[in-house]
Amino acid sequence: MSRFDSIRVVAEAAGLQQTLEQIHRHRPLLVLVDFESLQSASTDILSKIRSSYPKIKVIIYFASTHDQSTVELIRAGAAGFVIKSASSEDMENAIKTVVSGGVYLSPEFLRSLGTGALKAGVPDKEGKALSPRQAEILKLIAVGLSTKAIAFELKISAKTVDVHKQLIMKRLGETSTTALVKYAIRTGLVPA
Repeated sequence: MSRFDSIRVVAEAAGLQQTLEQIHRHRPLLVLVDFESLQSASTDILSKIRSSYPKIKVIIYFASTHDQSTVELIRAGAAGFVIKSASSEDMENAIKTVVSGGVYLSPEFLRSLGTGALKAGVPDKEGKALSPRQAEILKLIAVGLSTKAIAFELKISAKTVDVHKQLIMKRLGETSTTALVKYAIRTGLVPA
């Protein structure tokens, strides 16, 4: 664990109530939630943390992604998602990014989250498929990431994200971010 010398684990918890008690007692900067062990309580934990301790950041740790759960967790305020098979460097990057105020989606997480929808293609208003990059950006918009967070995750500039967003709107015949989200749900790119 020498890679994480600057990180100190202050507590471990099992279940919603114990997690909240430990957060209240220790007031950590970051909480790492094992999705598989908490499942549906993960959204409850995020909601309670956001309302009571809005400065605490949360990283969700998955064995594998679950599209519906992932979208709900992003909307509930999770700031990072890491697959358990990720490298220690990936976890370190997630922690640094989230603690400094960013959003982190590990590369393995992004690949597993978007694979099905990107393979199938997302049709534009004329029935032609959006490009894989456009579908990827549309999915990230639909799950609630900001332009800055999308740019960071895809390692492109915010201006490039905005250009893609405008092109997507034009191709889909939509005029707002809300309309893009509805389109992504309607076409199955993200679950409702």
